[in-house]
Amino acid sequence: MVKRIGSKAWRVQVSDDGAIVALGVRTETDREYEVLLSTVDSTPLVTDLLGEMVRTHRGKPPRAFAENAGPNHFKSVPVQPLSTRIEHGGDKPVLVLDFGGTVLKVAIDPAQLQRDLSASKV
Repeated sequence: MVKRIGSKAWRVQVSDDGAIVALGVRTETDREYEVLLSTVDSTPLVTDLLGEMVRTHRGKPPRAFAENAGPNHFKSVPVQPLSTRIEHGGDKPVLVLDFGGTVLKVAIDPAQLQRDLSASKV
C-alpha cells in the first residue's frame, strides 16, 4: 500500500506471518528511507524515534501544514488503538496506547489535557 500525503509518500508492507512491518517514507527531496519494525520489539524503536523527534523540535515553533497536506489532508484520519489505559508510578501519569504489535506510552499532564479538551469544545 502506498499513500501520498501532500508532496510526501509512505508505504507499509507486512510479512506473511505478520512479524515484520516495513515502513518506507519518501521525502520531498525524493530520498526514500525504509524502517523495519518487528512486532515483537517495535515498542522501543517507535518510542525512541518519537522521543528523538520531540527532542529535536522542542525549541522550534509548531510546524504549520498547508490546507490539504500532512494532518490536514482529507484522507488523514486518527488512528484508533485496540486498547488504552492509564499507568501511574512516575511524576506524571502515562497514557498507554496498544496498537496490536506496538505499544506507545505517552506521558501526559492531566491539567493541560483538561484545558485542551475544554478549549476544543468551544
